[in-house]
Amino acid sequence: MLVALPVGLYISTVAALLGYVGTSDPFYYRAALAANVAGVVTALVAAIPGAIDLFSLPRHSSARVTGIKHASFALLTTGLYAVSAAVMWREWSEGGVLNASVPLAITIIGALALVIVGALGWTMVQTHHVGVKPSLRPGTRPAADSQDFDDIATPPPVSNGHRGDHYFHH
Repeated sequence: MLVALPVGLYISTVAALLGYVGTSDPFYYRAALAANVAGVVTALVAAIPGAIDLFSLPRHSSARVTGIKHASFALLTTGLYAVSAAVMWREWSEGGVLNASVPLAITIIGALALVIVGALGWTMVQTHHVGVKPSLRPGTRPAADSQDFDDIATPPPVSNGHRGDHYFHH
């Protein structure tokens, strides 16, 4: 749930930089810088539970492979935004005319990497069920030799002859 903060802040950085390019109002540059720094900080905070999840995954599982890709792109994205923040800070502290072209290019590349991070994160949750406790029907258990979180043994639905009552016994 922590990932919503850096995602929103990173996209806000791009939007504020576009606002600055369109208006030359330094407010938007300052807003972009603040959003950028806050995005990097919150991404580092979100990386802590992400790393815990990653290192708890079974070795050689498809979930772990996807998790490593997800973490790699997340670190790349955070690195890009950190570089952008450094460039913006330097521009701001030197005074004079603020040039947003380099930070804007970096953050747009970072936003594209963020799409990949999101797709891999979706796969982690929806396909591999990382961070999600699967609910098992009574009498079922995960497969003993499961190498992935989506290998949960579940029996077919039981029908008592009534339509729509497949999972309930009276």
